[in-house]
Amino acid sequence: MNFSAATAFTLALALLTAAACAAATHSHGSKESKAGTDATEEIQFDGRSRTFIVHFPEGYSDEEPVPLVLSFHGRHGQGKNQAKLSGFDQVADRHGFIVVYPDGVGKSWNALHGTGKAEELGVDDVGFVGALIDTLMERYKIDPRRIYASGMSNGGVFAHRLGCEMSERFAAIASVAGQMAPEMAEQCDPADGVAVIDFHGTKDRIVPYDGGETKGGGDLLSAPATVEAWRSFNGCDKTSKQTFSKGDVTCLTYTGGRAPVTLCTVKGTGHTWPGGFQYMPRILVGKTSRAVDASEMIWDFFAANPKLISAGRLRDRTAPEKRKP
Repeated sequence: MNFSAATAFTLALALLTAAACAAATHSHGSKESKAGTDATEEIQFDGRSRTFIVHFPEGYSDEEPVPLVLSFHGRHGQGKNQAKLSGFDQVADRHGFIVVYPDGVGKSWNALHGTGKAEELGVDDVGFVGALIDTLMERYKIDPRRIYASGMSNGGVFAHRLGCEMSERFAAIASVAGQMAPEMAEQCDPADGVAVIDFHGTKDRIVPYDGGETKGGGDLLSAPATVEAWRSFNGCDKTSKQTFSKGDVTCLTYTGGRAPVTLCTVKGTGHTWPGGFQYMPRILVGKTSRAVDASEMIWDFFAANPKLISAGRLRDRTAPEKRKP
């Protein structure tokens, strides 16, 4: 082999190696490397390092786009606590979606209800979630029509804010023991329909079912008023239908608008996740319902409500009836 041929061969080999490395760096991941595993990742946003846990379901590969569920912890919690509380990993494994547990600043989310370090600091959590979704879609195979938000307590209140301010990106939201802040209800003007399911215990002493001041400070609407606000935003019929009843859980659903809205009242239970981990003694947070698995019900609701139409097309429609909750 002469010098020029050897040089060409070496250069070609180097280019092929570089291309292979680049492909490995930017790939969505493989079934062998990701399926059934967890990864702690981070992004830089607004001058802060923001961390989150990603759970890849059993059987995950980059061959087909999968749904994404973001699950937000309550105040004083972290993503790992939300994973244990909700049991969403197991639901994700059964149904094949990626679930992500972000960490809030100061163990809280800026949900506009007057409490928590993130709100005190004016953290742009809505902007962070947008950047997080963009990052996840770059790194993994995500279906943009099936992106959902769920949360507990402060995380649930934040899910309502995301539904209001990021309706173009979220097909549906779910809140457990966290209602809409009055300030949020006043300014909420979703461009797109967002399906909503809300669980709340009638004996919740931390975030009262009937609304008002929470134990951690700040005010929230009642569970029924929160659902009524979403019914109005989505333009649903004014009359609900009972769609589920088992043990201490009864669900009423409003339909007929841009997206359905469901309230699941959990009789006699506290500030807990139905079917989830009893994270503190009953004397402090109340009992946990064992009649249902809220995470499984939330996923069923999400799966039934992908985003069907773009926000741009929705803006061309006649605006649904709206009124203050």
